[in-house]
Amino acid sequence: MTERRKNILQGQDIILISNQMLEDRYWTSKQYITQELKKQNRVLYVEANYSFGKLFLGIMQKTWPVAPFGSLRNIEDSLWVLTPFPRLPWRNQFRFFGWLNQVLLKYKIKRAIRVINFDRPVLWTFLHQTADIVSTLNEKVAIYHCVDDWPALLPMAKMGNPKTIIADEDHLIRKVDIVFRVSEKLLSDRSVENTPLVEIPNGVDFERFNAALHEEVNVPSDLKDLSRPIIGFSGSIGPWIDIDLIRKVAQKNPEASVVLIGLNEKNSRLKSLLEEKNIHFLGMKQRTEVPNYLANFDVCLMPFDKGQVGEGLLPLKMFEYLAVGKPIVAISSKTMHDFINVLFLAEDDDSFLAKMDEAIQSAGKSELIEARIRVAQDYSWEKRVQQYGLQIDTYLHA
Repeated sequence: MTERRKNILQGQDIILISNQMLEDRYWTSKQYITQELKKQNRVLYVEANYSFGKLFLGIMQKTWPVAPFGSLRNIEDSLWVLTPFPRLPWRNQFRFFGWLNQVLLKYKIKRAIRVINFDRPVLWTFLHQTADIVSTLNEKVAIYHCVDDWPALLPMAKMGNPKTIIADEDHLIRKVDIVFRVSEKLLSDRSVENTPLVEIPNGVDFERFNAALHEEVNVPSDLKDLSRPIIGFSGSIGPWIDIDLIRKVAQKNPEASVVLIGLNEKNSRLKSLLEEKNIHFLGMKQRTEVPNYLANFDVCLMPFDKGQVGEGLLPLKMFEYLAVGKPIVAISSKTMHDFINVLFLAEDDDSFLAKMDEAIQSAGKSELIEARIRVAQDYSWEKRVQQYGLQIDTYLHA
């Protein structure tokens, strides 16, 4: 490998269009990738253009950062954050509103790159509805990074209809130069004939999570009085999570504590779970606290529904669980099967409960712990970004 190819993501101007605020309470790939990119590049992080509803709440209750006309902020030498205009509603129901949102977003981005003097940037978008921005920023390469099955996921949240979402995503795929996807299932039913489709799984902040194993034992106060083993889940209890399966795990292991941490305060589905006395919802934790919680779990859960969304998921939480060496029990899918050596995979509820028994028994086996950690280390965000860079370099020098 030549030095030129190794360091392609160095000295670049990069526009990263996200669907999250930079300082969201929970981080996903967008923020972690940004943290890596900014080390050797200039990055403009374009935040989610929040809704008018959140703008109203921010004004009335001061519960949300308010920027009715958008804002551009220099966070540090190599990182700027652009908050666009609030988005118009019904953008995933009616393509006109989606198009108008893109017009407004494009205007804010063009103005920002003039201010910060970006030249021939790399355009890296995570939003399926940004096709009309591609080829308007004098970019050297345009990338669509697909991290979720949006035509299935967004309608579940009552945020659009599948036909409109598919049409917008297909339009974007045809216009970009490269498509990254985090699992083989994503976009597998779509026509991606003339655009390179590159599968690069998610990653993990390995050093942060793995460090929790080596620090002095610090059991969080809300775990101290819980009976062992602690069977834990970290993340949102979305429609892709099998609630009944979590309840069965609690019923099958009455001596254990089933702990749920994550952003689920308004989820009505939690009510039925909390009817089980050994299920404990501990709420949202600070990003810096999560590794310590995972390090104090005995077994970790990935109880995904076997529907379309579950089949394509390869979540960050799996790599975070692996980084702390914990046994993981998961519903099997083609995506998960690639990690069969470090997961306890189950085909149905009964086998999931049986695998749970195996996982509990294996929790202290050092050779298994080390194997999980080695896998996680291979999926550090630093190594992920190197892979992205090689793909970008291949395109630019083809």
